[in-house]
Amino acid sequence: TKEENQPTQSSGSGFFISEEGHIVTNFHVIDGCNIIYVNPSWDKNIKFGYVPVVVKDEINDLAILKVHKDLVGKKIKTIKFDKGDIKKGDEVLVIGYPFGDDFGNEAKITKGIISALQGIENDYSRIQIDAAIQPGNSGGPVLNQRGNLVGVAVATANIQAFIEDYGTIPQNMNFAVKSNILKMILEANEINFSLNDSND
Repeated sequence: TKEENQPTQSSGSGFFISEEGHIVTNFHVIDGCNIIYVNPSWDKNIKFGYVPVVVKDEINDLAILKVHKDLVGKKIKTIKFDKGDIKKGDEVLVIGYPFGDDFGNEAKITKGIISALQGIENDYSRIQIDAAIQPGNSGGPVLNQRGNLVGVAVATANIQAFIEDYGTIPQNMNFAVKSNILKMILEANEINFSLNDSND
């Protein structure tokens, strides 16, 4: 719940990165929130309340939450990092909850490719993808064909700014934080994660 003049609500996506209950999302999803709830994908009727934020990285727009492992039992399924390098043209899948529960409580999947290995103004912490991203997708995983993490969905191109600057609407121009940036943050905070060594 976000507090300004009056309480408002914000929603986004996230995913488990460790068997200890660490969840990755975007900083802007939790920024200004005084209470954070997590609805696990395996049962949307469950709601973990007062989930603490253990890492905030405003510069890279990443945050890490932690659900107590005892609350989740053995149901945690983590996403693994890909061992290989990402390449322009690689196919990707974006998983998340666009527009929250307004369009159902099932995760939505969109497909696309990596269009560029940098973001706006040569931001090398980002990749550009053409898979659709909507409000609510923020913080969701971007996976390669092997189901391994290559990025964290973060933003879509600012339509109003493009109209003002270029007189046109951008098509399929979306961005994700590179998985290597997340990996460095996890290592710096001694948070466990897994690599997928296989090519399957």
